[in-house]
Amino acid sequence: MKKVTIKDIARIAGVSRGTVDRVINGRGSVTPEVEQRIIKIASDLGYEKNLMASALASNRVFRIAIVTPDPNSDSFWMQPREGIQNALELVKHYGIIVDYFDFNLFRKDEFEMQMENAINSKPDAILTAPTFTQESLEYLEMAEQNNIPFITINTEIHHPDVLCYVGQNSFNSGYLAGRLFYLRLKPGDEIITLNLGHTLANAQHYSDKLAGLREYIQTHHMTENPVYWYEFDQFLDEDKLLEFWQDIKARHPRMKGIFFTNSRAFRIVKFFSPEDSRRYDVVGFDMIDPNIQFLKEDMIDFIINQNPILQGYMGIMNFVNHFVLKKEVKKIQYLPLDIVIKENVDFYIDNFRNHTVAKG
Repeated sequence: MKKVTIKDIARIAGVSRGTVDRVINGRGSVTPEVEQRIIKIASDLGYEKNLMASALASNRVFRIAIVTPDPNSDSFWMQPREGIQNALELVKHYGIIVDYFDFNLFRKDEFEMQMENAINSKPDAILTAPTFTQESLEYLEMAEQNNIPFITINTEIHHPDVLCYVGQNSFNSGYLAGRLFYLRLKPGDEIITLNLGHTLANAQHYSDKLAGLREYIQTHHMTENPVYWYEFDQFLDEDKLLEFWQDIKARHPRMKGIFFTNSRAFRIVKFFSPEDSRRYDVVGFDMIDPNIQFLKEDMIDFIINQNPILQGYMGIMNFVNHFVLKKEVKKIQYLPLDIVIKENVDFYIDNFRNHTVAKG
């Protein structure tokens, strides 16, 4: 059988030999999409033996503890899990073993229990979504004592022992929402920010989004567009949620812009009357099925896509680059702020969700 060469990989990938060489040897900067494609092609052609000959010879096993919300507790978390599994399929020949420590997104005690279980399992690293900010910082200190670095996705927390963060800049995403409202609102229109979930005080990414929105409003002199924010954690009780929404409407007859800080816009949008749909400009997050459906029905105007599949994928690939390939990884890796609207949503469904992350 002919030996696979860099030239072969470059020809199939549609890139230069220099680009393939940089990926294989960890030299220079290559976009994640191109790197993923090259790694997959190299793997399919059997070139991974050359990529990792020394690592395979050592018979080293690498363990990752993955502490993220149970995908069954919130549909958003199915997407990072998909990205994690896609990456693991590509790098399975590198001796990587993962242990999942799922927790109910709404149970802080479960998060604490699973984080302790993960640390006690003595992995090489922990990949986590630090949903509860204060508790995550405490477990980071515990992990530090055990020389276990953290790879974080979705929520950015600042600590010297975070190996890297992959996700959106939450402040900038709130700032972007402000720009979208700037294009839509008139003087006197009110903006309502709704956080259906954890309190802002213990969920850094939510408070950062609100801060970004307020910064845009202030710096662009939208003094006649006041911003109000509300939190509600009993959103699974539809009767209470409907009562909450009706109270918001009664309090704010001048409400025009509605900003949801997470993926749960659909939970309130489903209560919209036809008049509500025509009146309100809605900005939310995440391409989960019910949000997509309401986007297509003109009940949600903009979805800011947080690239959750890519978050999970890159979380694993950062582990491989750091621990296996001995490459330096960038500490903060912000992903693009994609604005999804009715007119381009099918492109994202057909191309981004199905093809951006290479599958084994």
